[in-house]
Amino acid sequence: MSLKVGDMAPDFTLLTDEWKTVKLSDYRGKKNVFLAVYVLAFSEGCTKQMRAVQAGIDSGQIPAADTAVFGVSLDSPAANAAFAEQNGLHFPLLSDMNHKMLKSYGILKTYSVENEDYQWALRANIVIDKQGIIRLIDEGDDAVDPNTALTLCTTLQKQAPSD
Repeated sequence: MSLKVGDMAPDFTLLTDEWKTVKLSDYRGKKNVFLAVYVLAFSEGCTKQMRAVQAGIDSGQIPAADTAVFGVSLDSPAANAAFAEQNGLHFPLLSDMNHKMLKSYGILKTYSVENEDYQWALRANIVIDKQGIIRLIDEGDDAVDPNTALTLCTTLQKQAPSD
């Protein structure tokens, strides 16, 4: 990943699984943002990751009043909607089919298979504070279990706002 903890998170505008736009900068000064980036809908690791994020929301580990939660993948809004329905996910899944957000965050990976190049997202959990600063990055297998990100979301909620 090209970004580091402490960097300003690049802005993005993406479509949700309900075909609505979400712009990261709309949350600046209002809510922390938890981005759960997954490789592909319906794959085993991604299903486990997204169900764990939903469990964090359901248990109150992610304070909904203070933290916006989004899944992000290369999948289409329609595929994300089917994935959300099949897995009981009640947070927006964002589609980055043009790869702009994933490229700007440095989490788009190219794989070569039989002399053909394919790209998809690297699994990551990213927590961005209300000022737009990246506070946590978990990548790869570490991101299947979002407990570190869940704990940080709770910690950020408890912190007094800094002006």
